[in-house]
Amino acid sequence: MRLQKRVLVSGLAALFGVMVMLMVGCGDDEGTTGPTTITGQLDDPEFVAVRSQIDDFVDSTVSFLKNGLNTIDGISDGGVIIPPQYIVDPEDQNVNLFDTSYVNGWHVIRIIYTHRNQSEQAVWQTELTDSIQYKKNGVAQETWVDRDQLLYRHHWSFDVFDTTVSYFAFDDHADFTFDDLNTTAATVTGSRELNVHAKQVTVDSTLWWDFTFTSDVNNITLKRSAFTGWSQCPTGGSVSAEIVMVYQKDDDDPITTTWNVTVTFNNGAVAASVTRGNTVWSYSGDVCDVPQ
Repeated sequence: MRLQKRVLVSGLAALFGVMVMLMVGCGDDEGTTGPTTITGQLDDPEFVAVRSQIDDFVDSTVSFLKNGLNTIDGISDGGVIIPPQYIVDPEDQNVNLFDTSYVNGWHVIRIIYTHRNQSEQAVWQTELTDSIQYKKNGVAQETWVDRDQLLYRHHWSFDVFDTTVSYFAFDDHADFTFDDLNTTAATVTGSRELNVHAKQVTVDSTLWWDFTFTSDVNNITLKRSAFTGWSQCPTGGSVSAEIVMVYQKDDDDPITTTWNVTVTFNNGAVAASVTRGNTVWSYSGDVCDVPQ
């Protein structure tokens, strides 16, 4: 089963790396709130932790763009035509549900997968529900042929059954609209909300983290090549987000910090501006390659 397992595994590793940094860097200091702008240090432990989450958020957003574009090859009831991100092994006993339907202009795909240990005890469960609608001139159509717009609603969750030990869980909603798909340059707008919950039990303490991402996708542009088709790598546009992080150790009062982020795309490169209070961090890098 594919169901974005690589994203899930990397997310688990990244989050527990973040936990170590936050244990070192998280404190009661909320920063100066005066009028002077302070240039943040890129090696600040709290910023390093938040940047890790931002980078993962951007990478997964680009991955979701690809998943939405994959659906324009078509979907049919019963999985006769099914995009690659939904492929499951019919012999896999951990697949509890795999269903496709077409209702009121929407293709709906649902997958529930439960991982069990050697004793057949349920360890974790992931659930995906995607809704896809094809449109032409604003009217919903059942098939993709000759359509100009795609509405893509993605819901992905991961949960565990034993919360008395260290664990990681999330709930992720994306709502994207792809316009101008009858041209060679499409525009994507929409929103995404992600909630991450984590607990770490150590020898002498118990630690909790909650991350809440609320973001807007602003006119992300994608290009189509005659040789490779649509690319999910943004040539322009931006994602703006508010991140609220809540940290708690044992019975101490929770510590809440708020971070505002703008990530601007330019032909596969990103420039990020991160603000907390009156401190601003800036950095840039590459996220993907735009086909020529």
